[in-house]
Amino acid sequence: QALWQSRVEGSGARLGPARTENVMAASIALRCVRAPINAVAAGAGVLAASCSSACYSSVRIAEGVRGLRAVAPGADEGRVILYFHGGGHWLFGPSMYREFIGRLSAVTGACVVAVDYRKPPLVKFPQGLEDALAAVRWLREQNPDVAIAVAGDSSGGNLAFALVVRLAQLQEKQVVACIGISPLLRLDFRDFWWDYYGRFCAHLYLGGKGKVTTAMDPLVTPMYAPEDIVRRFPPILMHAGVWEVTTLDVKDMAKVLEHAGATAEVRYYKAPHIFQVLPGFPKQTRDSLDRMDEFLKRYW
Repeated sequence: QALWQSRVEGSGARLGPARTENVMAASIALRCVRAPINAVAAGAGVLAASCSSACYSSVRIAEGVRGLRAVAPGADEGRVILYFHGGGHWLFGPSMYREFIGRLSAVTGACVVAVDYRKPPLVKFPQGLEDALAAVRWLREQNPDVAIAVAGDSSGGNLAFALVVRLAQLQEKQVVACIGISPLLRLDFRDFWWDYYGRFCAHLYLGGKGKVTTAMDPLVTPMYAPEDIVRRFPPILMHAGVWEVTTLDVKDMAKVLEHAGATAEVRYYKAPHIFQVLPGFPKQTRDSLDRMDEFLKRYW
């Protein structure tokens, strides 16, 4: 972290006045684009959750980092799913997922905390990952005996897996399980040169020309984690569509896990990207969530 910080400060010091103005203008433009999108998404999430029986509350995780807690009736608050939402690492927030995390709490019987991790253009890697790590430590400070699982969809799935890698690197107590919902596990886009939006998101997440690492870093592209780190992974569950934007990521990660002898369950559905979060595929969604519940029950 100290190395990252020194490199961040050094990269900022080298920016000339014209470059700094351009970066600020781009940042303002992105924030202006994001604001209405996030507002509409948050409103839709709140509306969708209006009939939920879950109890919702805002929690302070760390300085500048908050989360949205969902506790369904009868949920065990000694079991917590830390959830990381998708959005290309720069869009949306927990409010959009309000209904989903309430539903996830009801199905699994666990408390769910969706982390409002910091995002570009205000910050760059590794700040979002540091927020994820802070969330795990915060939960353990609150209750040393808490059982923690991590989960995320799309880019949030990337963050969940990166957190698992980071815990293994630090040799800290690992979470009990990791669930990836159409997880985006490769940000180098080596075989997807045509995915301009994905490349844009990765470039923004890393910090553009001021980046402190590359997409080859296993904290950015988790499937590049060395075998000794993968062996320290918790049990992994991944669900994705049979052919969607993250299908190949999931297949490649499954091979990495199998080669390292890690515990993993993978299933593909005839449904689109992050179908569990969205309406329209009730049969597949129910099957997927039920399997998540069964999976977690084996490791709590």
